[in-house]
Amino acid sequence: MSVNWSDYSLEQLRQYEISRFRKGAGSRPDVLLIEIEGQRAVLKDQSAADRWFAMLIGPLLSWRECKALARLSSVNCVPDLLARPCRRSFVMQYLDSEPITRAQRIEPVWPDFFERLTLAVDQIHKAGIAHNDLRNPTNILVTPAGEPVLVDLVAAFGRGANWNVLNRWIFGKFCQVDRSAITKLKTRVAPELLNHADVQAEQIAGRAGMALRSVGQAIRRLSRKLFTD
Repeated sequence: MSVNWSDYSLEQLRQYEISRFRKGAGSRPDVLLIEIEGQRAVLKDQSAADRWFAMLIGPLLSWRECKALARLSSVNCVPDLLARPCRRSFVMQYLDSEPITRAQRIEPVWPDFFERLTLAVDQIHKAGIAHNDLRNPTNILVTPAGEPVLVDLVAAFGRGANWNVLNRWIFGKFCQVDRSAITKLKTRVAPELLNHADVQAEQIAGRAGMALRSVGQAIRRLSRKLFTD
């Protein structure tokens, strides 16, 4: 019988921790591996961040990520959303995997992996979501079968309605950013596979795009200063 993760409160779920992927502090949430009746899941809890960040920003980040996970429920390369015990936390499917750049148990066949990764990124784009943080290699995992897993969708951007021209333009740019993340990873682990079709970050939006990226980074730094110890 499958566990109904919605039957448990946040406090109860935390008691079933068997290991920790990330310890919460500052602007970072707790990310815990939990197990109930032999079934595993991942608990992401923004409450573990610093007090003011958890109170003011935590619910927004959790809501954004859950919204993206729900929209990607039919995409195999993204964990399923299983429960929301409170506004600052959620439970998602556990997929046995390791960060691609720190994999110890798994040795990917790089040409096969990058073909699968490109397909996975195309799938989330077709479902209307740009990940927008794949340039952080810890957000790309690999399973023992060599399949990619995409996690940490807190920065995800959703495609809007056809009439929303500005949204659709921004979405297209963020999709290119995702593709440039594949190029960045390829450069790091398998540069011999690079080819003319790979998207470079500098090509996406020129100087204006790089300036906007700098503004976004400055806003994130400011939020950490204001709301964390």
